Amino acid sequence: MEQYSRQFIEELAKHIDPAITEFFQKKHDIFKFPCKSFTQLVDETLMEYLEGKTSREDLIPVINKIKKSRLQKRARWYKSYINDIDTISIEDSKHPLAHVISMSRSLSVEQYVNIFGDKELDEIILEYKALATAWKEDSNSLLITFPGISSFTNNSIFHSLKNDLIISAWKYIDGELAGNIDSYLRMFPEELLEKPLFSPSSFTLMMETASNNLLREIITDDEGTELLEVTVNSGKLTPPKSMDSDDLKLINAFISNINMQEFSREKSVVVDLNTLGKEIVDYHVGKNVLNKISNSCRKLVEYNFSYEEEGSKMYFNLFDNIAIKEDAERPYAIAQFGEILSNAIIKKKLISITSASYDVLQNNLSRIICYAMKREQIANQLTGSNEYSYTYFQKIVRFKLKNKKKNLLLIQESLQEFVDNHIAIDHFELKNGVFIIHFLPLSDAEIEDLNFNSTKPAVAIESNPLK
Repeated sequence: MEQYSRQFIEELAKHIDPAITEFFQKKHDIFKFPCKSFTQLVDETLMEYLEGKTSREDLIPVINKIKKSRLQKRARWYKSYINDIDTISIEDSKHPLAHVISMSRSLSVEQYVNIFGDKELDEIILEYKALATAWKEDSNSLLITFPGISSFTNNSIFHSLKNDLIISAWKYIDGELAGNIDSYLRMFPEELLEKPLFSPSSFTLMMETASNNLLREIITDDEGTELLEVTVNSGKLTPPKSMDSDDLKLINAFISNINMQEFSREKSVVVDLNTLGKEIVDYHVGKNVLNKISNSCRKLVEYNFSYEEEGSKMYFNLFDNIAIKEDAERPYAIAQFGEILSNAIIKKKLISITSASYDVLQNNLSRIICYAMKREQIANQLTGSNEYSYTYFQKIVRFKLKNKKKNLLLIQESLQEFVDNHIAIDHFELKNGVFIIHFLPLSDAEIEDLNFNSTKPAVAIESNPLK
């Protein structure tokens, strides 16, 4: 059974209904809850109810079952509560309001007035029944706010708390992650980190004709070293545009929607277009966005790459093919991954950054280099800093202009965004064209994920910046 990312658990804990958090903190000792911390409660609740499942298609049936059971439980509680109030003698200790009745009789007249005003006992009982009815009729009311909850056993109260928590957790998972827990971590293969595949914004490529329908461009660094060769079939894309940060987002979306059992066999994934659209834009997914996805998918398939490695030429493409089915009831895309991408996913050679951190980044350059910066943060935990030349960044990102001075400013702006948002980098300085970057220490949650969860890269990643 897969364990959930510790970073996801800690982030999820921040988005749980505050009434649930407060109840846990105030009642923890009174009801002897077995969890020592709220994050432990979140972790235990997720595993108990969701059993390590992450995809929307796996989670929806589980959540629907929980909701159905919850409605039945609410009805049973209410019916039993009202029936017991009406049928059990108020002198009986088993009466649901026995504690209220007992307390009212032990108070002085002044104390009674302060608490109950001028209400008679019958009126107080009617008031509690009205509270229960209001609770029953409000479908959003929590189990822990049920008027008769205090008469339950500690164990029953604890299970009610967890039931409330899983419903609150689902609101975050559904609303912020489109029902897919895997999308909390955005992942990219280590092997492609130092390949300038993406530019901050799309621009027309300056390509030469290689054959009848084939265009070619060789990307070099500032020192003239060949970094990557790009070839494009010119039959459909005229003129070809560079791949940008939105294309990278689309790759992230395909990866995060993978069902690993199926992917190991098929090396493909099926994702509805609405889900893909929400990964690229945070507003309504209309026809323009779907057209953008279609154009992006075409680039991901038709652009081929090669590079020199150890005296041999390495050829690869990101996706072998992507089929878009727009005439389906829910339009979807089927993406067949290329060898480098599929191998990285299956062998779990991926660098990840949380979507919570990624979504904070507004600079498109930051969204491209974030995976490399995360890798360097992990690799440099012992030293805390390292030096990175301009050519190092040229290996990561495709710059539109050849102007080194302007590009250094773009890199500075991007790195500053990491600093300002406390993501990976603590501070940096630029000396003689070299960036000296001081990295933040990894959080306890990041270290736990790196050491325990096999879907994360090992801590002992070697750093290889060009100084």
